[in-house]
Amino acid sequence: MSTVVSHEETIFLDRRRLFIGLCQDFQDRLTEIIRKRRKASIALAGGTTPGPLYDALSNTPLNWEKVSITVTDERWVHPEDPASNEYLIRDLLMKRRAAGATFVPFKTNHAKASGGAGITEKRLTPIMPFDICLIGMGPDGHIASLIPGADGYEAATDPAGTKKVAGIHAPGAAGAPERMTLTIAGLLTSRRIVLLFMGQDKLNVYNEAKAGEGASPLRFLLAQKKVPVHAFWAP
Repeated sequence: MSTVVSHEETIFLDRRRLFIGLCQDFQDRLTEIIRKRRKASIALAGGTTPGPLYDALSNTPLNWEKVSITVTDERWVHPEDPASNEYLIRDLLMKRRAAGATFVPFKTNHAKASGGAGITEKRLTPIMPFDICLIGMGPDGHIASLIPGADGYEAATDPAGTKKVAGIHAPGAAGAPERMTLTIAGLLTSRRIVLLFMGQDKLNVYNEAKAGEGASPLRFLLAQKKVPVHAFWAP
């Protein structure tokens, strides 16, 4: 029988306090997870928003050798390209104390992301379910690379879908139109989902999704009751 869970919201007065609070939340939870299960896995968002969190976490006293890290989505560029989410994680997080963590990449040598989806899903399977899955939100309400209107979006956001990873082609998307992303099913292969977002405009999108309205795929995560979603917000 499925466990019914409640979603949470934590509001901070400013962004500095948000990042301090979220870093502490990650440290506390990962410490406990490693104590109980001797290992932990996290899937992390790209973009500019979580940068201060990753920098702070990099110097957090954890047994990082027990932590496996991946991303929630990836632009289909070389891993050493600054547009790559893998590059972001290695550059901001996997240094100092966190240098000993293990990274599991999305990128393959396939010309298109859809061609490598099966391989990436096999890579991720050993570290699923993710103990923490961190997602952000774009101005249009997209999460990971689940971009409304993109080629492959409908299949990737099908609540009844079984594929955990999918290729997405979003012409005009920043960084690169070709993407690989966790699907809704992939995001829900997590023990806990953390949503990090800021500003009134995104809060409006969040509230709309919470009401089951609007185009944001976030509404699929907030409608389900199997995996807890914890929203962290500041103005």
